[in-house]
Amino acid sequence: MIKPIKIYKSSAGSGKTYTLSKNYIRLALKNRNNFKKILAVTFTNKAAEEMKSRILEMIDTISSGEDKNLIIELSKFYGSSPQDISIRAKKLKTNILHNYSYFNVTTIDSFFYSIIQSFTRDLKFKGKYNIEMDLEFVINEVVSSFLADLKKEDKITKWLTDFSRERIKSGKDFLIDGELKNITKNLFTEQYKSLPKSTGETTYRDKIAKLRKFIITTKKKFEKEAITISSELIRLINENSYDEKDFSYGLSGVFGFIYKNSKGEIKYPSKRILACFKDPDKWVNKKKPERDNILKIIECDLINLFNKLINHYDSSFKLYNSSQEINNNLYTYGILSELDLRVTRYREDNNVILISDISELLYEVIKDEFIPFVFEKVGNTYSHYLIDEFQDTSLLQWKNFIRLISDSVASGHENIFVGDTKQSIYRWRGSNSKIMDSEIESFFTRDIIELKSLNKNWRSTEEIIKFNNNIFSNISNYFEDDSMVDNLSIKFNSDIIQEIRDDKKGDGYVEVNFRDKRNDKLDSVNSFLIDSINKIQDNGFSAGDIGIIVRDNKEANIIAGILSYQAEIDTNYDYGFVSADALEINTSPIVNFFLSTFRYLKNFKDRLSLSEILHFYHIYIIKSDDVIHYSLSNEDKLKLLPDSFTKNKLKISRLPIYELVEELIRVFKLNLIPSQIPYLKAFQDIIIEYKTLQGEESSSFLEWWDKNGKRKLNMTPQENEIQIITIHKSKGLEFSNVILPFFDWDLDNVGGGNREKIIWVDLLKYNDEFDFHFPIKYKRNERNSIFNMYYHNERIKAYEDNINLMYVSFTRPKDNLFILAGEQRNEIKNVSDLLYNILRKNNKKNSFKYGCISKKKPLSNSLPNSLLSYPSFSWRERLIIKTTDDKTLNIDNIERGKILHDILSEIENINDYNEKISRALKNKKIKINESKLLDELYKNKNFIRFFNPEFNSYNEIEILSDSGNIYRLDRVVETDNSVYVLDYKTGKINKKDHSKYLKKLELYMKLLRSIYNKKVKGYLVYIDLNKILND
Repeated sequence: MIKPIKIYKSSAGSGKTYTLSKNYIRLALKNRNNFKKILAVTFTNKAAEEMKSRILEMIDTISSGEDKNLIIELSKFYGSSPQDISIRAKKLKTNILHNYSYFNVTTIDSFFYSIIQSFTRDLKFKGKYNIEMDLEFVINEVVSSFLADLKKEDKITKWLTDFSRERIKSGKDFLIDGELKNITKNLFTEQYKSLPKSTGETTYRDKIAKLRKFIITTKKKFEKEAITISSELIRLINENSYDEKDFSYGLSGVFGFIYKNSKGEIKYPSKRILACFKDPDKWVNKKKPERDNILKIIECDLINLFNKLINHYDSSFKLYNSSQEINNNLYTYGILSELDLRVTRYREDNNVILISDISELLYEVIKDEFIPFVFEKVGNTYSHYLIDEFQDTSLLQWKNFIRLISDSVASGHENIFVGDTKQSIYRWRGSNSKIMDSEIESFFTRDIIELKSLNKNWRSTEEIIKFNNNIFSNISNYFEDDSMVDNLSIKFNSDIIQEIRDDKKGDGYVEVNFRDKRNDKLDSVNSFLIDSINKIQDNGFSAGDIGIIVRDNKEANIIAGILSYQAEIDTNYDYGFVSADALEINTSPIVNFFLSTFRYLKNFKDRLSLSEILHFYHIYIIKSDDVIHYSLSNEDKLKLLPDSFTKNKLKISRLPIYELVEELIRVFKLNLIPSQIPYLKAFQDIIIEYKTLQGEESSSFLEWWDKNGKRKLNMTPQENEIQIITIHKSKGLEFSNVILPFFDWDLDNVGGGNREKIIWVDLLKYNDEFDFHFPIKYKRNERNSIFNMYYHNERIKAYEDNINLMYVSFTRPKDNLFILAGEQRNEIKNVSDLLYNILRKNNKKNSFKYGCISKKKPLSNSLPNSLLSYPSFSWRERLIIKTTDDKTLNIDNIERGKILHDILSEIENINDYNEKISRALKNKKIKINESKLLDELYKNKNFIRFFNPEFNSYNEIEILSDSGNIYRLDRVVETDNSVYVLDYKTGKINKKDHSKYLKKLELYMKLLRSIYNKKVKGYLVYIDLNKILND
């Protein structure tokens, strides 16, 4: 009997996506329309698209008879022949393609939002609303308005002053803008949203005033008692003519404790002081001549008072200390409360739902609704739910799903969840792995749940699997905290041991090095990194086979810097890299060169900008060691720059923005600096963005840049470049070779980097007058607090988070793993210490090596090397438009052709066709005549079919041929079975040119056939004639 809930515990590399796809197909094959009743959800658009592709590919292998094992498995399940399963699969594929909108593989947020859209009236939204996906933008807006509205005498200004002082005390700078944005993120977390909402008319300022009053009273009461008792003790000691010299440890011992208390210096007694409480004999050094007399005085006069002081600490210090904690966080509570009001106002003023609101809103919608009614409003009914990355589901998301799944279970339908709690690394965004570990059984009875473990590793070689089996099966043995041990034992139980594929046995390599404390950390990282990359490439792997995994963006930046420098000095190895995490565009030398050049071209008297241009030219272009005297006049500086720049600077300054950049690339040969090519590509993308939003005018670019230029370099992974990636982004990916150059993050790191973690505590535990939750900053070793259980629970979760990060990073490699850990220590404080203690159990060495470095198996087709230069052309030199009588048109016609190309290149699909043309007309980029031409094209069914939003489309795509030439294709459209290329032309049809265009089109098609294993067709689009001619 099939149980209605099936949970797959899928360790790293065990085929999670394959399992989900297989189960989707199994359910979909039941009948013609069953796929419409299946909802599969995951967490990102990329993962959803990957799952869709995998399902369709798998259907193809079944329908073609290629995947015989799966066909046999499905034929047994349905009790039918293999031929019948293949026929069903073909019909399923056709049915999905013809009803693609019912192919429901999507993100959780998208699904929830689709339900919310159907309940707009129930949620009482005013008119039309939008969903705001960009929380960073909202945070920036809210914080900016918050700071702009500050008044000198306002209480908030005082809180911000306290906030700045606290930062300075912690060794941070006094600039609060960035930190305010960080703490504002707390308002969008599920933890905050799940807090009970305040009732009544009491404002947050009233609460702060009442809290402050209670804290002052509590503080005075405790200090008064401590001062009174300790002052009496000091009086009695002085009366007997003794001082600190007569007591053990002087001012560091029991006398010092009493004396400091008498002065109002409150600190919980240390172990040394508490020993005196239990044993008066420890008050005085045994060698003290007057020891016996002092002990008599202690026993007669001092011990009772001292015990009273210690008892006072025992009974009241937790309340006193907790009051101090609350007092130290009053400004945080005030600032967050004020920012929360402003977030609410932002929603109302802009009539938006924030992406972070969706789960909460949906819960309000469906918690009391009859589920069939919900589906009736949505317009679809689901029988089966498939949840990917189940360990990352948040409690609120699960509460929303539970009602839907319960309805499915009650109807006898099957539901499938796949996940791995060892890879739960998104707690900061609300994921709750306990749902998968244990709490699901509190929602459903155990007898309807089937648990399955996927234990075979399909990714890694034998040595890597054995290494990880050893490390993670032993982890719980190295902690003493019972709660920690219990939690880790649940995650890393017997299921942690993975099986090895037969074809992977005998292969693989793991190298672990611990840093020598005598060496500088960054020097060690540098030499380890370069040595590892060189070893890998010496064994036949290319740069594209290497993933460098880091903890955060700061580390990614360091690695990027090392590789950029190495690429300049060593051409024997390939250090080309990509990273979505490492690089900020505005820190790039080449980008700053462009900015300096723009400033100079705007003002030829700008000596500083010209010096910056000259500096870049000498360092990066001609690589001269000559000393440059920046005090030279502008005229003399210009003599040191290329003539093509100095003689044509006025002409260059008048070019439209994109052409200006292209001209500077050619004049200064900027396309020949390998380390700067990623930035160059990214900067040109930004120029295109600016041109689209602001027009061609270059003079206003600098002002626009100041507001919009600080952004990460968004680099697309290439076939043959090293990838630098954070652990969070690497999840779900695999690399032939993985390098971990900074394996030393703290186990107790709760916020990531230097960010402080805020915990929301229930103040009823502090005093029953305060029935609300309050933010306090996490402390690592705080025990004398009413809130210590909050700290303890957070600490356990932090350890689990960081061990999970360790697991994710260790399980990315297929062939070879290189780890640089911290210094050797027996005390376990970070992941490096943990690794060292596990490995040294059998061997005490500085480095550990397992297996032999796997060599890359040769491929039939070699891949191209990393891009060492960057193509740059002048369209004025390359684009020639001819009339029918073969006379070249003037520059106006050339410009017109370029503009029409540009407008069409901005149109992604039919939904934005009219908008782009209207905007171009409004911005006077085109005239009415051109607008009408494009409108006529829109009406042409043979043309507009290539703008179907269901298809994948690419505008202005560049393809590198085997001969090294780069071709730019106007538009490429990919459907399930075919690929189409469109080439736009202006003017009339000329036989000679038309023949030439067809040859070029055939070349484009040939290039596309080398990429896609699909049918390729090409079309010439004559814009002026509204004609679409095929190849």
